[in-house]
Amino acid sequence: MFNFIKKFFAKEEIKEEKIELNGLISWLDNKAKPLFENLNKDINQIINKINNEKEKVFENLKKLEIAKLQNPKIPERVKTIMEGNRAAFIKKVSFFFNNTDLKYNNYNEILEKCNNIENEVEALGRATAKSYQVLNEFFAREAEHIAANIKNIENYSKDIKTSIKNSKISDINKIKEDIAGLENKIKLKENYSKELEDKKKYFENLKNKKIGLENKINEIKLSEDYKNYERLLEEMAKIESEIKDIENTLFHDFSVLERALKKYSKVAFEDGDLVISYLSSPVKALMTDNDLKIIKILSYLEKNIVDNKLELDAKKSEKTLLKIKELDKNYFTNLQKNYKNYKNKISELKLLIENNKTKSELDNYNKELNDIKLNIENLNSSILNINSELEKINIEKLKENLQEKANEITSTKITIL
Repeated sequence: MFNFIKKFFAKEEIKEEKIELNGLISWLDNKAKPLFENLNKDINQIINKINNEKEKVFENLKKLEIAKLQNPKIPERVKTIMEGNRAAFIKKVSFFFNNTDLKYNNYNEILEKCNNIENEVEALGRATAKSYQVLNEFFAREAEHIAANIKNIENYSKDIKTSIKNSKISDINKIKEDIAGLENKIKLKENYSKELEDKKKYFENLKNKKIGLENKINEIKLSEDYKNYERLLEEMAKIESEIKDIENTLFHDFSVLERALKKYSKVAFEDGDLVISYLSSPVKALMTDNDLKIIKILSYLEKNIVDNKLELDAKKSEKTLLKIKELDKNYFTNLQKNYKNYKNKISELKLLIENNKTKSELDNYNKELNDIKLNIENLNSSILNINSELEKINIEKLKENLQEKANEITSTKITIL
Protein backbone atom coordinates (compact mmCIF):
# COMPACT_ATOMS: atom_id res chain seq x y z
CA MET A 1 0.00 0.00 0.00
CA PHE A 2 2.83 2.39 0.93
CA ASN A 3 4.65 1.68 -2.35
CA PHE A 4 1.48 2.39 -4.28
CA ILE A 5 1.02 5.75 -2.53
CA LYS A 6 4.71 6.56 -3.04
CA LYS A 7 4.41 5.73 -6.73
CA PHE A 8 1.24 7.82 -7.01
CA PHE A 9 2.89 10.92 -5.63
CA ALA A 10 6.27 10.36 -7.32
CA LYS A 11 7.11 12.82 -10.04
CA GLU A 12 7.18 11.24 -13.46
CA GLU A 13 10.75 11.09 -14.74
CA ILE A 14 11.34 12.95 -17.99
CA LYS A 15 12.90 10.77 -20.64
CA GLU A 16 16.16 12.14 -22.04
CA GLU A 17 16.37 12.87 -25.76
CA LYS A 18 19.60 13.02 -27.74
CA ILE A 19 19.46 15.47 -30.63
CA GLU A 20 21.95 16.44 -33.32
CA LEU A 21 22.65 20.17 -33.40
CA ASN A 22 21.56 20.43 -37.04
CA GLY A 23 18.16 18.99 -36.11
CA LEU A 24 17.63 21.11 -33.01
CA ILE A 25 15.66 23.90 -34.71
CA SER A 26 13.29 21.41 -36.29
CA TRP A 27 12.85 19.70 -32.90
CA LEU A 28 12.28 23.05 -31.21
CA ASP A 29 9.67 24.07 -33.78
CA ASN A 30 7.87 20.77 -33.21
CA LYS A 31 7.91 21.23 -29.43
CA ALA A 32 6.82 24.85 -29.73
CA LYS A 33 4.03 24.04 -32.17
CA PRO A 34 1.31 23.84 -29.46
CA LEU A 35 2.55 27.19 -28.12
CA PHE A 36 2.24 28.76 -31.54
CA GLU A 37 -1.18 27.18 -32.12
CA ASN A 38 -2.49 28.50 -28.79
CA LEU A 39 -0.97 31.90 -29.46
CA ASN A 40 -2.47 32.07 -32.95
CA LYS A 41 -5.82 31.08 -31.49
CA ASP A 42 -5.61 33.83 -28.84
CA ILE A 43 -4.52 36.43 -31.39
CA ASN A 44 -7.28 35.49 -33.84
CA GLN A 45 -9.89 35.65 -31.09
CA ILE A 46 -8.74 39.14 -30.15
CA ILE A 47 -8.68 40.19 -33.82
CA ASN A 48 -12.29 38.97 -34.12
CA LYS A 49 -13.16 41.17 -31.13
CA ILE A 50 -11.46 44.10 -32.86
CA ASN A 51 -13.40 43.41 -36.07
CA ASN A 52 -16.65 43.26 -34.09
CA GLU A 53 -15.71 46.51 -32.44
CA LYS A 54 -15.12 48.04 -35.86
CA GLU A 55 -18.64 47.02 -36.93
CA LYS A 56 -20.04 48.56 -33.76
CA VAL A 57 -18.15 51.80 -34.26
CA PHE A 58 -19.50 52.22 -37.79
CA GLU A 59 -23.02 51.59 -36.46
CA ASN A 60 -22.42 54.18 -33.75
CA LEU A 61 -21.00 56.63 -36.27
CA LYS A 62 -24.17 56.18 -38.36
CA LYS A 63 -26.28 56.84 -35.26
CA LEU A 64 -24.26 59.96 -34.54
CA GLU A 65 -24.66 61.11 -38.12
CA ILE A 66 -28.49 60.87 -38.07
CA ALA A 67 -28.96 61.90 -34.42
CA LYS A 68 -31.43 64.78 -33.95
CA LEU A 69 -30.99 67.67 -31.57
CA GLN A 70 -33.03 67.47 -28.40
CA ASN A 71 -33.45 71.24 -28.62
CA PRO A 72 -33.95 72.19 -32.27
CA LYS A 73 -34.39 75.87 -31.38
CA ILE A 74 -30.69 76.57 -30.86
CA PRO A 75 -29.23 79.48 -32.84
CA GLU A 76 -28.27 78.75 -36.44
CA ARG A 77 -24.66 79.82 -35.79
CA VAL A 78 -24.35 77.25 -32.98
CA LYS A 79 -26.04 74.63 -35.17
CA THR A 80 -23.52 75.32 -37.95
CA ILE A 81 -20.61 74.88 -35.52
CA MET A 82 -22.10 71.61 -34.26
CA GLU A 83 -22.63 70.23 -37.78
CA GLY A 84 -19.06 71.11 -38.78
CA ASN A 85 -17.59 69.36 -35.74
CA ARG A 86 -19.86 66.31 -36.22
CA ALA A 87 -18.76 65.92 -39.86
CA ALA A 88 -15.09 66.36 -38.96
CA PHE A 89 -15.29 63.85 -36.08
CA ILE A 90 -17.09 61.21 -38.18
CA LYS A 91 -14.58 61.64 -41.03
CA LYS A 92 -11.49 61.26 -38.83
CA VAL A 93 -12.82 58.31 -36.85
CA SER A 94 -14.01 56.57 -40.05
CA PHE A 95 -10.59 57.08 -41.66
CA PHE A 96 -8.87 55.57 -38.63
CA PHE A 97 -11.03 52.43 -38.57
CA ASN A 98 -11.01 51.99 -42.35
CA ASN A 99 -7.20 51.87 -42.18
CA THR A 100 -7.01 49.46 -39.23
CA ASP A 101 -5.85 46.16 -40.69
CA LEU A 102 -4.55 43.33 -38.48
CA LYS A 103 -3.73 40.71 -41.10
CA TYR A 104 -0.24 39.38 -40.38
CA ASN A 105 2.36 36.94 -41.68
CA ASN A 106 4.50 36.78 -38.54
CA TYR A 107 4.50 37.94 -34.95
CA ASN A 108 6.82 40.87 -35.57
CA GLU A 109 4.36 42.21 -38.13
CA ILE A 110 1.35 41.99 -35.78
CA LEU A 111 3.36 43.58 -32.96
CA GLU A 112 4.28 46.47 -35.25
CA LYS A 113 0.62 46.90 -36.26
CA CYS A 114 -0.48 46.92 -32.61
CA ASN A 115 2.11 49.58 -31.81
CA ASN A 116 0.86 51.61 -34.76
CA ILE A 117 -2.76 51.32 -33.53
CA GLU A 118 -1.81 52.63 -30.09
CA ASN A 119 0.13 55.54 -31.62
CA GLU A 120 -2.72 56.33 -34.02
CA VAL A 121 -5.32 56.20 -31.23
CA GLU A 122 -3.27 58.75 -29.34
CA ALA A 123 -2.99 60.91 -32.45
CA LEU A 124 -6.73 60.53 -33.14
CA GLY A 125 -7.50 61.68 -29.59
CA ARG A 126 -5.52 64.86 -30.12
CA ALA A 127 -7.03 65.47 -33.57
CA THR A 128 -10.65 65.01 -32.39
CA ALA A 129 -10.40 66.53 -28.90
CA LYS A 130 -12.15 69.76 -29.85
CA SER A 131 -14.85 68.06 -31.99
CA TYR A 132 -15.52 65.50 -29.26
CA GLN A 133 -15.91 68.25 -26.68
CA VAL A 134 -18.47 70.05 -28.89
CA LEU A 135 -20.38 66.84 -29.72
CA ASN A 136 -20.47 65.89 -26.06
CA GLU A 137 -22.63 68.97 -25.48
CA PHE A 138 -25.24 67.84 -28.02
CA PHE A 139 -24.89 64.04 -28.49
CA ALA A 140 -23.21 62.86 -25.31
CA ARG A 141 -24.46 59.26 -25.46
CA GLU A 142 -23.50 58.70 -29.12
CA ALA A 143 -20.06 60.32 -28.66
CA GLU A 144 -19.35 58.26 -25.53
CA HIS A 145 -20.21 55.02 -27.32
CA ILE A 146 -17.73 55.82 -30.09
CA ALA A 147 -15.06 56.80 -27.54
CA ALA A 148 -15.64 53.46 -25.82
CA ASN A 149 -15.23 51.65 -29.18
CA ILE A 150 -11.88 53.40 -29.72
CA LYS A 151 -10.72 52.58 -26.18
CA ASN A 152 -11.71 48.93 -26.65
CA ILE A 153 -9.66 48.75 -29.87
CA GLU A 154 -6.66 50.13 -28.01
CA ASN A 155 -7.10 47.63 -25.16
CA TYR A 156 -7.48 44.70 -27.54
CA SER A 157 -4.26 45.79 -29.27
CA LYS A 158 -2.49 45.71 -25.92
CA ASP A 159 -3.99 42.27 -25.23
CA ILE A 160 -2.38 40.93 -28.42
CA LYS A 161 1.00 42.30 -27.37
CA THR A 162 0.59 40.79 -23.90
CA SER A 163 -0.31 37.39 -25.38
CA ILE A 164 2.79 37.39 -27.56
CA LYS A 165 4.97 38.53 -24.66
CA ASN A 166 3.65 35.79 -22.37
CA SER A 167 3.93 33.06 -25.01
CA LYS A 168 7.73 32.54 -24.72
CA ILE A 169 8.04 33.31 -28.43
CA SER A 170 10.94 35.66 -27.73
CA ASP A 171 12.63 32.93 -25.67
CA ILE A 172 12.25 30.45 -28.50
CA ASN A 173 13.62 32.97 -31.01
CA LYS A 174 16.54 33.63 -28.65
CA ILE A 175 17.28 29.90 -28.53
CA LYS A 176 17.24 29.81 -32.34
CA GLU A 177 19.71 32.69 -32.37
CA ASP A 178 21.87 30.77 -29.89
CA ILE A 179 21.71 27.68 -32.11
CA ALA A 180 22.90 29.73 -35.09
CA GLY A 181 25.59 31.27 -32.87
CA LEU A 182 26.76 27.82 -31.72
CA GLU A 183 26.90 26.56 -35.30
CA ASN A 184 29.00 29.59 -36.23
CA LYS A 185 31.30 28.99 -33.24
CA ILE A 186 31.76 25.34 -34.24
CA LYS A 187 32.58 26.37 -37.80
CA LEU A 188 34.94 29.07 -36.52
CA LYS A 189 36.70 26.58 -34.25
CA GLU A 190 37.08 24.15 -37.15
CA ASN A 191 38.58 26.91 -39.29
CA TYR A 192 40.93 27.92 -36.48
CA SER A 193 41.96 24.29 -35.93
CA LYS A 194 42.66 23.80 -39.64
CA GLU A 195 44.61 27.04 -39.80
CA LEU A 196 46.57 26.06 -36.67
CA GLU A 197 47.41 22.64 -38.13
CA ASP A 198 48.65 24.23 -41.37
CA LYS A 199 50.74 26.82 -39.52
CA LYS A 200 52.31 24.16 -37.26
CA LYS A 201 53.31 22.13 -40.32
CA TYR A 202 54.77 25.23 -41.91
CA PHE A 203 56.49 26.05 -38.60
CA GLU A 204 58.19 22.62 -38.57
CA ASN A 205 59.27 23.06 -42.21
CA LEU A 206 60.82 26.43 -41.38
CA LYS A 207 62.62 24.98 -38.36
CA ASN A 208 64.10 22.22 -40.53
CA LYS A 209 65.15 24.77 -43.14
CA LYS A 210 66.74 26.88 -40.41
CA ILE A 211 68.74 23.91 -39.11
CA GLY A 212 69.83 23.05 -42.67
CA LEU A 213 71.00 26.61 -43.34
CA GLU A 214 72.85 26.81 -40.02
CA ASN A 215 74.65 23.56 -40.90
CA LYS A 216 75.63 24.94 -44.32
CA ILE A 217 76.89 28.17 -42.74
CA ASN A 218 78.95 26.19 -40.22
CA GLU A 219 80.41 24.04 -43.03
CA ILE A 220 81.41 27.18 -44.94
CA LYS A 221 83.02 28.70 -41.84
CA LEU A 222 85.14 25.54 -41.42
CA SER A 223 86.34 25.60 -45.04
CA GLU A 224 89.78 26.80 -46.19
CA ASP A 225 88.14 29.40 -48.46
CA TYR A 226 86.41 30.95 -45.48
CA LYS A 227 89.67 31.03 -43.52
CA ASN A 228 91.24 32.91 -46.43
CA TYR A 229 88.25 35.24 -46.37
CA GLU A 230 88.78 35.89 -42.65
CA ARG A 231 92.47 36.56 -43.24
CA LEU A 232 91.50 39.13 -45.87
CA LEU A 233 89.17 40.78 -43.38
CA GLU A 234 91.88 40.81 -40.70
CA GLU A 235 94.39 42.31 -43.12
CA MET A 236 91.91 44.96 -44.21
CA ALA A 237 91.12 45.82 -40.59
CA LYS A 238 94.86 46.20 -39.86
CA ILE A 239 95.37 48.50 -42.86
CA GLU A 240 92.29 50.54 -41.98
CA SER A 241 93.84 50.99 -38.54
CA GLU A 242 97.07 52.22 -40.14
CA ILE A 243 95.09 54.66 -42.29
CA LYS A 244 93.29 55.88 -39.20
CA ASP A 245 96.65 56.41 -37.47
CA ILE A 246 97.87 58.57 -40.35
CA GLU A 247 94.67 60.60 -40.29
CA ASN A 248 94.92 61.08 -36.52
CA THR A 249 98.60 62.01 -36.74
CA LEU A 250 98.00 64.66 -39.40
CA PHE A 251 94.96 65.97 -37.56
CA HIS A 252 96.91 66.27 -34.31
CA ASP A 253 99.95 67.94 -35.93
CA PHE A 254 97.89 70.49 -37.83
CA SER A 255 95.82 71.18 -34.71
CA VAL A 256 99.07 72.49 -33.17
CA LEU A 257 99.62 74.67 -36.23
CA GLU A 258 96.00 75.75 -36.61
CA ARG A 259 96.14 79.16 -34.95
CA ALA A 260 99.37 80.16 -36.70
CA LEU A 261 98.19 78.90 -40.09
CA LYS A 262 94.89 80.78 -39.81
CA LYS A 263 96.78 84.02 -39.21
CA TYR A 264 99.23 83.20 -41.98
CA SER A 265 96.40 82.39 -44.49
CA LYS A 266 95.32 86.02 -44.31
CA VAL A 267 98.71 87.26 -45.61
CA ALA A 268 99.67 84.26 -47.80
CA PHE A 269 97.86 85.40 -50.91
CA GLU A 270 99.27 82.77 -53.28
CA ASP A 271 98.95 79.79 -50.93
CA GLY A 272 95.89 80.91 -48.96
CA ASP A 273 93.53 78.31 -50.46
CA LEU A 274 96.00 75.49 -49.88
CA VAL A 275 96.48 76.57 -46.26
CA ILE A 276 92.72 76.55 -45.75
CA SER A 277 92.45 73.06 -47.29
CA TYR A 278 95.12 71.72 -44.89
CA LEU A 279 93.25 73.25 -41.97
CA SER A 280 89.95 71.79 -43.19
CA SER A 281 91.21 68.26 -44.04
CA PRO A 282 94.95 67.64 -43.69
CA VAL A 283 94.83 64.12 -45.22
CA LYS A 284 92.78 65.16 -48.24
CA ALA A 285 95.01 68.18 -48.82
CA LEU A 286 98.21 66.11 -48.54
CA MET A 287 96.97 63.50 -51.02
CA THR A 288 96.37 66.20 -53.65
CA ASP A 289 99.52 68.20 -52.84
CA ASN A 290 101.77 66.30 -55.23
CA ASP A 291 104.51 68.94 -55.19
CA LEU A 292 104.42 69.13 -51.40
CA LYS A 293 103.91 72.88 -51.39
CA ILE A 294 103.11 72.53 -47.71
CA ILE A 295 106.86 72.33 -46.97
CA LYS A 296 107.44 75.76 -48.50
CA ILE A 297 104.35 77.12 -46.70
CA LEU A 298 105.67 75.85 -43.36
CA SER A 299 109.07 77.47 -43.99
CA TYR A 300 107.33 80.82 -44.67
CA LEU A 301 105.20 80.25 -41.59
CA GLU A 302 108.34 79.65 -39.54
CA LYS A 303 109.94 82.88 -40.81
CA ASN A 304 106.79 84.90 -40.04
CA ILE A 305 106.72 83.51 -36.50
CA VAL A 306 110.41 84.25 -35.93
CA ASP A 307 109.90 87.79 -37.27
CA ASN A 308 106.86 88.07 -34.95
CA LYS A 309 104.61 89.05 -37.83
CA LEU A 310 101.75 86.82 -36.69
CA GLU A 311 101.61 88.29 -33.17
CA LEU A 312 101.55 84.94 -31.37
CA ASP A 313 102.37 84.75 -27.69
CA ALA A 314 105.80 83.35 -26.78
CA LYS A 315 104.52 80.00 -25.58
CA LYS A 316 102.40 79.41 -28.70
CA SER A 317 105.24 80.53 -30.96
CA GLU A 318 107.69 78.13 -29.31
CA LYS A 319 105.30 75.18 -29.54
CA THR A 320 104.46 75.92 -33.19
CA LEU A 321 108.13 76.26 -34.18
CA LEU A 322 109.00 72.95 -32.55
CA LYS A 323 106.19 71.23 -34.48
CA ILE A 324 107.32 72.81 -37.79
CA LYS A 325 110.82 71.35 -37.19
CA GLU A 326 109.22 67.87 -36.99
CA LEU A 327 107.21 68.28 -40.20
CA ASP A 328 110.01 68.01 -42.74
CA LYS A 329 109.96 66.65 -46.28
CA ASN A 330 110.67 63.11 -45.16
CA TYR A 331 107.68 63.28 -42.77
CA PHE A 332 105.24 64.33 -45.48
CA THR A 333 106.71 62.05 -48.16
CA ASN A 334 106.40 58.97 -45.98
CA LEU A 335 102.86 59.80 -44.87
CA GLN A 336 101.76 60.53 -48.43
CA LYS A 337 103.37 57.40 -49.79
CA ASN A 338 102.07 55.14 -47.02
CA TYR A 339 98.54 56.56 -47.15
CA LYS A 340 98.28 56.05 -50.91
CA ASN A 341 99.71 52.53 -50.65
CA TYR A 342 97.26 51.66 -47.90
CA LYS A 343 94.34 53.05 -49.91
CA ASN A 344 95.38 51.04 -52.95
CA LYS A 345 95.76 47.94 -50.80
CA ILE A 346 92.27 48.49 -49.33
CA SER A 347 90.82 48.68 -52.85
CA GLU A 348 92.56 45.42 -53.78
CA LEU A 349 91.36 43.69 -50.62
CA LYS A 350 87.79 44.91 -51.12
CA LEU A 351 87.83 43.50 -54.63
CA LEU A 352 89.17 40.17 -53.40
CA ILE A 353 86.58 40.08 -50.63
CA GLU A 354 83.70 40.98 -52.96
CA ASN A 355 84.81 38.33 -55.47
CA ASN A 356 85.29 35.71 -52.79
CA LYS A 357 82.87 32.86 -53.51
CA THR A 358 82.65 32.01 -49.82
CA LYS A 359 81.49 35.53 -48.95
CA SER A 360 78.81 35.48 -51.64
CA GLU A 361 77.48 32.12 -50.46
CA LEU A 362 77.64 33.14 -46.84
CA ASP A 363 75.78 36.40 -47.51
CA ASN A 364 73.02 34.55 -49.37
CA TYR A 365 72.67 31.92 -46.66
CA ASN A 366 72.66 34.54 -43.89
CA LYS A 367 70.00 36.57 -45.69
CA GLU A 368 67.86 33.48 -46.17
CA LEU A 369 68.44 32.50 -42.52
CA ASN A 370 67.40 35.95 -41.27
CA ASP A 371 64.24 35.80 -43.40
CA ILE A 372 63.39 32.37 -42.00
CA LYS A 373 64.01 33.55 -38.41
CA LEU A 374 61.66 36.49 -39.00
CA ASN A 375 59.03 34.17 -40.50
CA ILE A 376 59.38 31.80 -37.54
CA GLU A 377 58.93 34.68 -35.11
CA ASN A 378 55.82 35.96 -36.92
CA LEU A 379 54.45 32.45 -37.31
CA ASN A 380 54.98 31.67 -33.64
CA SER A 381 53.10 34.84 -32.71
CA SER A 382 50.26 33.87 -35.06
CA ILE A 383 50.07 30.36 -33.54
CA LEU A 384 49.87 31.83 -30.03
CA ASN A 385 47.02 34.13 -31.13
CA ILE A 386 45.08 31.26 -32.72
CA ASN A 387 45.53 29.12 -29.58
CA SER A 388 44.27 32.03 -27.51
CA GLU A 389 41.17 32.35 -29.71
CA LEU A 390 40.55 28.59 -29.58
CA GLU A 391 40.68 28.65 -25.77
CA LYS A 392 37.91 31.24 -25.78
CA ILE A 393 35.58 28.94 -27.75
CA ASN A 394 34.13 26.42 -25.29
CA ILE A 395 31.73 24.39 -27.43
CA GLU A 396 30.70 22.06 -24.61
CA LYS A 397 29.85 24.98 -22.34
CA LEU A 398 27.81 26.61 -25.10
CA LYS A 399 25.97 23.32 -25.66
CA GLU A 400 25.23 23.01 -21.95
CA ASN A 401 23.81 26.54 -21.81
CA LEU A 402 21.70 25.84 -24.89
CA GLN A 403 20.43 22.56 -23.40
CA GLU A 404 19.42 24.31 -20.17
CA LYS A 405 17.46 27.01 -22.02
CA ALA A 406 15.74 24.49 -24.31
CA ASN A 407 14.87 22.20 -21.39
CA GLU A 408 13.47 25.07 -19.35
CA ILE A 409 11.22 26.39 -22.12
CA THR A 410 9.99 23.05 -23.45
CA SER A 411 9.96 21.18 -20.10
CA THR A 412 12.05 18.39 -21.63
CA LYS A 413 15.47 16.85 -21.09
CA ILE A 414 17.73 16.89 -24.11
CA THR A 415 21.39 16.27 -24.82
CA ILE A 416 22.86 18.01 -27.85
CA LEU A 417 25.23 15.76 -29.78
